[in-house]
Amino acid sequence: MQTRQWLVGWAVVVSMWAGVVQADPWLGQLTVYDQIVWTQGKAANYGTVKYFLNEANNETVPLQATVEVFADGTPPAQLQVELFSNLNRRDFAKVAERAADAGQANSYYLTYPMAYVQTLPNGHYLYRATLNVQKCGAYRLTARFRTIGGNWLWHNDYAAGFIKQRDCAIVVSPSKTRDLTIYEVNPLVVEDESGGTFNRRSTLDDFTDRDNDGFDPFNLSYVRTELGFNTMWIMPIFPVTQWRWQPASWYNYGSAEQKVGWMQNGSWINNLSPGSPYSTRNFCAVDARYAAANTEAAALSEFQYLVDRAEAMDLNIFIDVAFNHAGRDVVLGQVAADLGYCQPGQINDAIRSSKPSWCTRGSSWPETFYRQAAFDEVSCAHWAPADRKGEHIWADANTDFFFGDYSSLGPKSYAWLDPKGWPENEQDLMYTDLSAPSAANVHEVWNYFAHILPYWLDRTGNKLDGIRADFAQGLPPQAWEYIINVTRQKKWDFIFLAEVLDPDQVQYRANRHFDILTTKEHGLYRNDNVLMSWIAGAQDFEAHQLFGPNAVIMRNGTSHDEGGNGNQWAMMARYAVCAASYGAPMIFMGQPLGVPNKTNFESSWESFQYFWLNNNNPQVNEMYRRINQARASEPALRSFHRKFLQRKYGGGFHERIFSVAAWSDPLGPSGLRSIVLAFVNLDIYGTPADAYAIPPELPLVNSTAAAPVYYQAYNLVSDTPAQPVWPIPRTAQDLRANGVGVLFAFPNEVQYLALRTVDFAP
Repeated sequence: MQTRQWLVGWAVVVSMWAGVVQADPWLGQLTVYDQIVWTQGKAANYGTVKYFLNEANNETVPLQATVEVFADGTPPAQLQVELFSNLNRRDFAKVAERAADAGQANSYYLTYPMAYVQTLPNGHYLYRATLNVQKCGAYRLTARFRTIGGNWLWHNDYAAGFIKQRDCAIVVSPSKTRDLTIYEVNPLVVEDESGGTFNRRSTLDDFTDRDNDGFDPFNLSYVRTELGFNTMWIMPIFPVTQWRWQPASWYNYGSAEQKVGWMQNGSWINNLSPGSPYSTRNFCAVDARYAAANTEAAALSEFQYLVDRAEAMDLNIFIDVAFNHAGRDVVLGQVAADLGYCQPGQINDAIRSSKPSWCTRGSSWPETFYRQAAFDEVSCAHWAPADRKGEHIWADANTDFFFGDYSSLGPKSYAWLDPKGWPENEQDLMYTDLSAPSAANVHEVWNYFAHILPYWLDRTGNKLDGIRADFAQGLPPQAWEYIINVTRQKKWDFIFLAEVLDPDQVQYRANRHFDILTTKEHGLYRNDNVLMSWIAGAQDFEAHQLFGPNAVIMRNGTSHDEGGNGNQWAMMARYAVCAASYGAPMIFMGQPLGVPNKTNFESSWESFQYFWLNNNNPQVNEMYRRINQARASEPALRSFHRKFLQRKYGGGFHERIFSVAAWSDPLGPSGLRSIVLAFVNLDIYGTPADAYAIPPELPLVNSTAAAPVYYQAYNLVSDTPAQPVWPIPRTAQDLRANGVGVLFAFPNEVQYLALRTVDFAP
């Protein structure tokens, strides 16, 4: 069983379970088992288990849960023990449901009886139940027990290590989540022509055959066919705020209180041009500037046409959304009218004036006003996020939405300790009573944002494929669970990608509901001097300490928030590392072009024309395509079954060679697997060589006299992928005894060696 370093008290709990008989009733040691990852069980107290389904094929995954009960002498026959979960119940999602209302045909939560198994040596009764995972969604699981006819006692009410136990999260993602290769693009910049002005901006017209400006190096076919990516993430498409808060004074030094004080004194000025797309003015429209015709109607039409064209070429489209914050002038939009929160004629009214209770109260310190809703326009916070106390102050994000009061709200503990909670706090408590009449404004906020994505699915014929959630930790987990499940009612395989770059506890929390998480280690994948041990250490920590081995992590070297690297071939090699790692490899639009700097998309009209004209290298593009095709063709490269390769002689890593063995689950009745040995030259100048040991975990089939089995290697990304790499085929015994050598001919070279069984007569 895996544990987490910051979950206090597990040693104390284990000692209690080991034989110290408690005098009072107790319920705990909730554990989840499956036949995919957690065959030995996963501790379910604030645990997370992840599954992947193709609902179109009616796939299911059996899940077993056990729990221990100490009933102070009451015999098992007189106890009633149940699991309590909303697993598979996304179609009945509610903001709040009382436990007493569970178990009905239209309930969000159901109860499942647990059967008595045995009495353990410590006197605890062990109970067990089996559930079937059937529908994609974000779910929770807990347990309860009572003497027959008595009151229910809940797993969450009992402490483990002096901290109350919490629900287990069950994240069920669409199977295609593991197959994504992602290309991020800014519509105003990607094909902006020389001069970098409004009139020379790029638009959504440039993505399709509607491009008629005579300059067309970029389009959907470039992403899908020339580079081979299957997913395009488009930075926010919504209109942006016209306003920006200008502090009376601003300094990059001083205490958090001083910074907040400076921010509170100032005035409203016109926003920068073109402005940050993460400061939304209307969640229900497309920015007029994204169409050559410069109208919102034309921009919507171009976006819809883009999505249609992408669907035809099997290219997923993700849009970028920021639900935590928006611009000062953000309006209600059509969704508010659809939900009955305003009249049709009021959709262009500002939220701050018409629905101030949707906003956080002004950000004074040390008062915790961020835990309260505003009561009028004047009391609304001037910036977002209102709870970060001098950190992440976005001067053009002047609306901070109030999703209720919860334990992970507030500034980080090192900045100012809020006794009710902070981001690193893991109580997972929702302080707002969502069933109380006083929570009506919170219900409206949750419902409003839960229906934004269905609104866009309606406008794209259900063809939109997912979102990247900006500042995802800015919402409570329960709100995201509701948003995810409501959206999945409309499209079961809609994918949710979270930007979460804060401490490990914050990332762990987001993994409990999102399909894909961002990595904090993106700097490794643009570093010319990166070492194999750095990469292995980062990925092992993510897989075995933070997220679990089958959590999908987006791996990237550049993005709109990150610096670039002008060495195109080195960045291609870094992408090859990401594509050979379990997760979702991603690039920003400037990476194949060798754009060396962070794109300043907020305060100036950027131009990529120079890079298109001078750096658009067909050979670099070809390597991206080969890498992506290899990943699509070999299940091993998309599998979480993998082992970093050690040197055959002397052990350890060769620090300038990325080396990993990956293998799939058995493919069909034959039991054979996809197996790939991936090697990437991390050296931007030299050509290292070494020999590698085959790890015992690699499921090679041994050869016998009666049933000889031979393997041959094929480099999937070479000029001749069908040509054998080894002079003669080799047996599993030979590979294990003598290892595999790798020799590079070029800096930044990539070798994806697929091991395939072949007929051979020695």
